[in-house]
Amino acid sequence: MHLLWFRRDLRLTDNEIVTLATDNGAAVKPFFIIDPWFYTWTDVGKKRVRFLFESLEKLNSNLQKLGSQLYLFEGNSLDIVQGLTKQLIE
Repeated sequence: MHLLWFRRDLRLTDNEIVTLATDNGAAVKPFFIIDPWFYTWTDVGKKRVRFLFESLEKLNSNLQKLGSQLYLFEGNSLDIVQGLTKQLIE
């Protein structure tokens, strides 16, 4: 299984990392992490947060059309990625 971490580019089409992750037909777990530091940035206002969540909803909808889903996590990115990687190994 491949972990597909969406960070900035939330598109499925014309997205190189999506192409690479799905190229060999392996199962893919697409996910997005909301790190607590995101809310502490001075330039993150209500409109930016709303746009992010609307974009995540759209991405999830597009993934569901393909028989998948977007997994959302909140917390320290390093801890979450390490936990997901550990789950794949076990």
